Amino acid sequence: MMSSEAGTGELKLLMPHFKRTLLTHGQRTNFSTPSSCDMPFSFDPVEPLDFEAHVVNQLANPELGSLRDLVDFPKDDVEVTLSSREYRTVNPAVPDNWNNLTPQVRSCVKTYTKDWLTVTRRYQKDSSESRRKELNLPHQIFECDESFNMEKQSRSSVEVQADELQTEAPELFIQTLLQPIALEEVDWRNKKIRKSGRLVDLCTVYPPSDEEEAVQYRVIPQSPCQQFEQRLQINFLELKFEIEIEPLFLILALYDLKEKKKISENFYLDLNSEEFQEVPQTQAQVPCYFRKAIFSMTHPSSEIYLVIKVEKVLQQGSITECAEPYMTIKECETAKSKEKIGKLRFQAASFCERLSAYRMPFAWAAVDLMSLISTRGSQNSLDSDPISGGGGSEMRSQSLDSRCSIPLFQSVQHSLNTFNKQEEDKLSDEDLMKFITDEKKPSPLLRRLRKIPGVFRFEVSPVKDSPSFCFTPDFLEVKSSNDENSELTLEVLEFPLPGVSVPHTMYRNLLYVYPQFLNFTNRQGSARNITVKIQFMGSEASSGLSVIFGKSGHPEYVNESYTPVAYHSKSPFFYEEVKMKLPSGLTEDHHLLFTFYHIMCQPKQSQDSPEVPVGYSWLSILDNGHLRSGTFELPVCLDKLPFLYSVSSTSLSGLKWLDNRKPVFKLELRPVSTVHTQDRNLERFFALCEAMGEHYSLAHQTEALTQAVSMLKMVRLEELVHFLHVVLDKLLPLLVLSSRMASEGAQVSKDIFEVLIVIVDRLHCSEEMKKDSLGRSHSLASYVHYVFSVPVLQKTGITESEKYATLKPEAVTALRKMCPLSASDPEIQPSKARAPAEGGGSLKLSKLFHEELTYHIVFTSGQMRDQMYKHLWFFFELLIKSMSQYLSDTDRWNTAPNLRFAEYFPGIVNTMVNIGTEFVKNQDAEVTEIINLSLGFFLNDLLSLMDRGFVLRLIGHHHKELSEKAGARPHLHERRVDFLRIVCSHEHFVTLNVPFRSRNATQEGNNHSQDTIVRESAVGMFKLSRKFRRQHFLVGLLLEEIADILRADSGRLHRREAVSLLHGLLTSHDGSPRFWKPEMKVKVAELYLPLLGIVLSSVPQLQNLSDSDSSRSKLTARYSNPRNVSSLTFTSPVVSTLPAASANRYSAPVSGIPSPSSPMPAEVTHTLLFCFLWVLKNADEATIVGWLLRLPAQRLLSLLEILDLCVSSFEYEGQPSTEQISSHVYRKSRDMKARLEETIFGTTGARREMMKRREYPGIDRLFPGVSVGLHEKLRWRKDLTQWRQAVDKDKLKMELQQEALISGNLTVETNLIVLDALELVIQRCSWMPEFKPVVAGVLKVLIHSLCCNQSALYLHNCFNTQRAVIAKFPEVLFEEDSEHCMDLCLLLLQRCMSRFESTRTQASASLYLLMRQSYKTHFPRVKMYITLSLASLAGKISNQDQHCLQKSFEIILTYLETDRAMEGTGFPAQVEELLQNLDAVSCDTVKLQEFSKDGDMQIDLMYRIAKGLQNYVDLRLMWLRNIAMKHIESERFAEAAHCLVHSAALVAEYLNRVEGSIHLPMGSVSFQKISSNVLEESLVFDEVFSMEREGICAGYLFSEEGLLELLDDAAELFNKAEFYEVVYEIYKVIIPIAEFHRNIKKLSVIHGNLKETFDLILSKDNKRMFGTFFRVGFYGTQFGELDEQEYVYKEPGITKLVEISSRLEEFYKKRFGKDQVEVIKDSLPVKKGSLDSSKAYLQITYVEPYFEDYELKNRVGNYERNSNLRRFIYSTPFTLNGRAHGELSQQYKRKTILTTLHAFPYVKTRISIIEKQEIILRPIEAVIEDMQKKTHELAQATSENPPNMKMLQMVLQGSVGTTVNQGPLEVAQVFLSEIPDDQKLFRHHNKLRICFKDFLKRCEDALKKNKSLITSEQLEYQRELERNYDALERNLQPFIKRRIPHLYVTTHF
Repeated sequence: MMSSEAGTGELKLLMPHFKRTLLTHGQRTNFSTPSSCDMPFSFDPVEPLDFEAHVVNQLANPELGSLRDLVDFPKDDVEVTLSSREYRTVNPAVPDNWNNLTPQVRSCVKTYTKDWLTVTRRYQKDSSESRRKELNLPHQIFECDESFNMEKQSRSSVEVQADELQTEAPELFIQTLLQPIALEEVDWRNKKIRKSGRLVDLCTVYPPSDEEEAVQYRVIPQSPCQQFEQRLQINFLELKFEIEIEPLFLILALYDLKEKKKISENFYLDLNSEEFQEVPQTQAQVPCYFRKAIFSMTHPSSEIYLVIKVEKVLQQGSITECAEPYMTIKECETAKSKEKIGKLRFQAASFCERLSAYRMPFAWAAVDLMSLISTRGSQNSLDSDPISGGGGSEMRSQSLDSRCSIPLFQSVQHSLNTFNKQEEDKLSDEDLMKFITDEKKPSPLLRRLRKIPGVFRFEVSPVKDSPSFCFTPDFLEVKSSNDENSELTLEVLEFPLPGVSVPHTMYRNLLYVYPQFLNFTNRQGSARNITVKIQFMGSEASSGLSVIFGKSGHPEYVNESYTPVAYHSKSPFFYEEVKMKLPSGLTEDHHLLFTFYHIMCQPKQSQDSPEVPVGYSWLSILDNGHLRSGTFELPVCLDKLPFLYSVSSTSLSGLKWLDNRKPVFKLELRPVSTVHTQDRNLERFFALCEAMGEHYSLAHQTEALTQAVSMLKMVRLEELVHFLHVVLDKLLPLLVLSSRMASEGAQVSKDIFEVLIVIVDRLHCSEEMKKDSLGRSHSLASYVHYVFSVPVLQKTGITESEKYATLKPEAVTALRKMCPLSASDPEIQPSKARAPAEGGGSLKLSKLFHEELTYHIVFTSGQMRDQMYKHLWFFFELLIKSMSQYLSDTDRWNTAPNLRFAEYFPGIVNTMVNIGTEFVKNQDAEVTEIINLSLGFFLNDLLSLMDRGFVLRLIGHHHKELSEKAGARPHLHERRVDFLRIVCSHEHFVTLNVPFRSRNATQEGNNHSQDTIVRESAVGMFKLSRKFRRQHFLVGLLLEEIADILRADSGRLHRREAVSLLHGLLTSHDGSPRFWKPEMKVKVAELYLPLLGIVLSSVPQLQNLSDSDSSRSKLTARYSNPRNVSSLTFTSPVVSTLPAASANRYSAPVSGIPSPSSPMPAEVTHTLLFCFLWVLKNADEATIVGWLLRLPAQRLLSLLEILDLCVSSFEYEGQPSTEQISSHVYRKSRDMKARLEETIFGTTGARREMMKRREYPGIDRLFPGVSVGLHEKLRWRKDLTQWRQAVDKDKLKMELQQEALISGNLTVETNLIVLDALELVIQRCSWMPEFKPVVAGVLKVLIHSLCCNQSALYLHNCFNTQRAVIAKFPEVLFEEDSEHCMDLCLLLLQRCMSRFESTRTQASASLYLLMRQSYKTHFPRVKMYITLSLASLAGKISNQDQHCLQKSFEIILTYLETDRAMEGTGFPAQVEELLQNLDAVSCDTVKLQEFSKDGDMQIDLMYRIAKGLQNYVDLRLMWLRNIAMKHIESERFAEAAHCLVHSAALVAEYLNRVEGSIHLPMGSVSFQKISSNVLEESLVFDEVFSMEREGICAGYLFSEEGLLELLDDAAELFNKAEFYEVVYEIYKVIIPIAEFHRNIKKLSVIHGNLKETFDLILSKDNKRMFGTFFRVGFYGTQFGELDEQEYVYKEPGITKLVEISSRLEEFYKKRFGKDQVEVIKDSLPVKKGSLDSSKAYLQITYVEPYFEDYELKNRVGNYERNSNLRRFIYSTPFTLNGRAHGELSQQYKRKTILTTLHAFPYVKTRISIIEKQEIILRPIEAVIEDMQKKTHELAQATSENPPNMKMLQMVLQGSVGTTVNQGPLEVAQVFLSEIPDDQKLFRHHNKLRICFKDFLKRCEDALKKNKSLITSEQLEYQRELERNYDALERNLQPFIKRRIPHLYVTTHF
């Protein structure tokens, strides 16, 4: 059978050279490559230039002009700003009285209210920002987009989609195409067109991904304001019960059932109508009503409940009695009910008038808040971020198993319809939560509880911005920009769970009092309705202070509060929450006073007040200065307290106590204070810090300092975090304060620093504390950035307002502190800091804070050192900020950087950095990651503060040390690149790399000749030399890394990091406004010129892309449309067996070059190539030209290989289809779930996750950028597209389309850069003696780019360049061994099918010029290539493609008509003939797709195409094999075998003409015994020899081996078709070849096969069914070209007429419509005029092979009568009156003989009828024919050997059976009863008589034969047959004996 190798060989006939070869391995001369062009494998370390000296030198150069800004940093580079603190509220929270504050409170308030001091590098934002925010990309039009990829229903819909789509308007015409213009002028015009409208910033369309940028920049921490994690706003709408008789009051709070905690304060709500709101008022002040509440939840669990408690005014009766009316009576039900309601209202009004100040519990309810918003939320929590009020973006990893985020949701209303009646003995929170828990379970007990019907309606919504008229829990108005809200809103204070702590940033001093239980059972008297009055008492006030927060409907503050009354209970439980605002100056005299009252519900005449005092108790607020908190049990005094009682109970004598002072009253205090700590150790620390004032002795200060430090170590972490800012404000100044303590100060200072390390370590080790991606604690980072400030140095001669450019004079005073000295280190003596260059005041001798801090970092050792280095970032940021503030304090910003700090200070910094380097070198990888990053950021910051040359040396030292150690510790490679990434992210990176040569070097250069300057530019600037790396130090380090990762043996994992760093730098240059000027961009690009040489030396490593990124194969069939050149593979069955990799040489893997040991990831290669293109785009063109002039040819070929890879890497992949979007939506949801699970069950932080994404690049495709296509490369940044908070299909589609727009512009710009480079290379070729290899390489890149998906804009420019190149170097394209000519023809033809008018115009012009330039010598080959190319596109041309191709041909004809130079030559006629042939082939190929479901029509079209390609034997051979494959699929093996026979005949003709060997067949004549059709393969044209010369017929099949393979396959197929006789004929051709080669084994196999074949003939001769034939006629215009055509169909085996009729009818009904197809039932001639013109008609007739008598002599066997059939016959009965059937005497017969164009079997299963002959038989002639047929059947059945008894009996039964014997008898009676009158019928009469006689004889013989065969069981059957025969013979004898006398007269001679 046909093997895949055969298919491959056949493809090579079409695309003979489509195997990719390296440009550097192609045709070449012996070039020598200078060693200077190769990059070294390693680089020696270099020292940077003296940067400061270089700056001074350059600033003196007057020629710099606008480039002067690149020499030095701007003067305003660093800004130290004192700004006003930000507050959430309109008025800041401050104490009411500043006069009597304690030192501790004063310190806290000072920290919370002081302004923020920030250090900002003004230009740092420029290095990370970009013009992308203002980007307005043009829409690039690609034909491969979805709108063009799908077949449209009409052309108009496509025209709307694209502006340039084909219309019926005249095509464009390039007027100047044929004009004689100089090549230089053409180049200038092309360049002008190419350079216009170009993208300025290339990185805008290829930005780094977020994870690649994450390490470069530290995120500015959030300001230390009050932050909220997740907040909900609840709008309370309505409270309504069945009856409305009294005011009701609500208390709401949040409870966490999972933690069994109350997590918010109470919110008091009054929703009563105006009627009842006025009833309880007793206060004179104006009340306030809050109807909205905002609840905060830091880390909510899944079981957050909103609990609603309902209270009512106290009245007589239990809760059950009071609730009964609400459960039994309904409003306005009956008159009786109305009467009851009226009484109840009157009764309630009387109670409200008298007892309005007292409440009683009534009912409660709970709402599962999380379930409510989750089920009603619009989005799943997996797809959304938590609702944030400004808090951090990271959640606690260890709490994720029990905590959840509030999902994004829209506002939702909820109605609560029932309330639970409050149980009188279960009022505590514990009882309440137990009830809620039990309610969730099915409990019979709870079902029996009676519910109170009512409606409580509220709305829950997320909080985006603070609404207007919103107040904090302290009753301070919140700032808001939203004016929509008109109702008061109150923020409800959250009670965070233990472990959740954030630093205090505002003043808050609240106290919550919770009375819990009172036991009055042992008190005598009537004390049952008990309430507790709570008051906050001062030292002098006789009544309570107004510090208690009022409830809704009450004034803002009140002086007393009452607990609800439990009716008739002497030991009541309480649930009241009393919220107090503590005075700022608390003293020991402040206390809580509790007065217990019995409330009389019924009035008594003897007492007006309902209150009866029954006891007193009190509790002091402070305990030895410590604010009390927790649970307390107090005794109750029964006597009235004296007027001036003391808080101390010991001073009150003679008072009576209940139960002998036994504690009977239980309460809880919960302070919420930011100025009073609950940790006594911290309290002690604050107190000791106050003991270190100057008025204390030195010994006292030292002792106090030591004790204070020891106290800090024991502070609880939660309290330490709460007061972090205050503690650090106290602790950090102590570092320099110890300098006054002489020798004792060193140890104390060391202890202070170690405590600082411990604090920082504790905060970082806590999993509760938030951290950013760099591992920095949010709290510490925020403190350093905003709050921390060092003492302001006092400087003579300068006012304090001048210290900061942005400070007000009063703000400077706030920063003044003492000027501390240090004696911490005897070896490092304090020195006078260098004065500014312009003079200034003198400074006091001091060791400054930054010096002291540096000293401690250097000299800390042991375990403390290890802890410190883990969190080195904190100390470095403290150091940088203190240094910056020092420079501002001393006004040293204008001083030279090398003179800003003390002489010894750089030495300490050097030691500190070196110690850090050693730590990174020698510690484990996990430990050193953050340390290395901290060092990088520190040195990055130092570059803006200190001597930059000194800092660069530190950077170089760190890099060198890590490089040397990296061999033994591979992780240091990544550390080194991370470090380099950070230091290179400096905003003045370009300036730091000294973009200008020194003035001395420049002046020397001016003295040299121009050639010397060019040489220096071409060699020195492009080589990573020692001089280059010394001057451009940071760039040199980076390019060293790039060169290192591109080594052939480099398999390290830091490739991605190094290349992404380079990419990020280029992006920052594009984004910075400082470099937007062209001359600036050129200077920047010069820094990266060595990258070009590095990449050229690394071609093998980059070419490994072909292996690692199979998705980039350019010629795979991703689109079904041939306009997408990426689909340039063939769809024929033979071709489809070829692997995609070999379909085109532009997509095949590079061979002949060893791949690196660790393949470079495709994304890394793409990014590196992008950087390469960036340098080419932005570098000076003259510089690039000079470099190219110095490049040897071999390096030029390497450059072209790189450009070729660039084309592959940035190919456009198209807009996503709907299916791709749906797949992406599903994949995104799935991947988000997977990421959440990884976060829940893993311990990886954000930084670790980011690094993992960088290490495993595939993971970032789960959430892309892109590629798109919908290739998963969605790599574009969030600021380019709208960020997805949830999976939204429509939004996703828009984003993907936006990404496709960006990708399209990237493809256009990168390809235009490649085109620019190709133009420069062509200029270089003009000066080369051996230019052909380079020009061939240019053509290769151009052709490759045409193979890819390109925009119309690029194609316009590409065709311009292509025409110019061929005009300059035509001999390269038309060389005999050139492989590009056919490729170009193929691509030009395909672009001629473009739907874009401009593309068609350009492609047509290029195709015409190609033919014109090849006319004199190469035109036949070009014509052949064009024809072959069109044939190769056969499977992809649609109707519209063919229409576009015709339009392109019209353009070519237009050029032909206007080309005066070619007039008078044979060129126009040849071109016209070629275009006509191409148009015919294209039309047939279009129809081939149109009839894709019509197999017969497809084969006809394929045959017609093959026939039209008769002169191109390889194409004809391919199409014949394609037809054979079609037949094999349908199991038509005979036809498939004949296709192979025709193919073999074609090959035999070729071999006979070329070789003419004796043992080979003589051409197609040798096969005519197999089929007479084979003679059509005879070749009579001389082009066959030209084909051989061109290598067109160089395929495997055009050889003896190929011929034998075709014949062997044909023999196998003939065997399957049971055409065994043909097999022998085939072997008769094969045997001479085998004998010639003495292939005995082959001969043995052949003869063995022949024996088997002959055996099969003997055994199956009469059992083979070769086929059934039918005539099919087509009538109707819907059939198109089939209208009025008639064919003979060959159907397999025994096919009945009804089967083929049903098959064809159903097929055409599906095609034309159910009511549009009819089958003509008869076989009479069709009169088309009588048919319905709107319908399609089929006429199907069974036909039989027809043979003349002489033919039957040669067609003896069954095979002979079923092969080589061209004539067929069918009979049609008719009568003269028009009816089909009538009496026997009137029944005529029409015999129709059909002749077909070819003989069956053939390569087709239907053959057209070319001739029709009709014979009319009279009735007697018809019956004679029937009788002869029947007699022949009897004779054949009788003579069969071996005898077939069944067949014999069947024929006998049909002849003499009782049911049929009337037929012959009736015929005899009609035609033999009388002698006819017409003498012409005499002979027919006699002939019929003889037929009957012969018939009876055959019946007799058959009966005898049957009698000899039957058994005894069939004797009766035999007798019956004999009786029937006797009767028939007896009846026929009279007719047989009646003869016409004169016909038998004897003639005597």
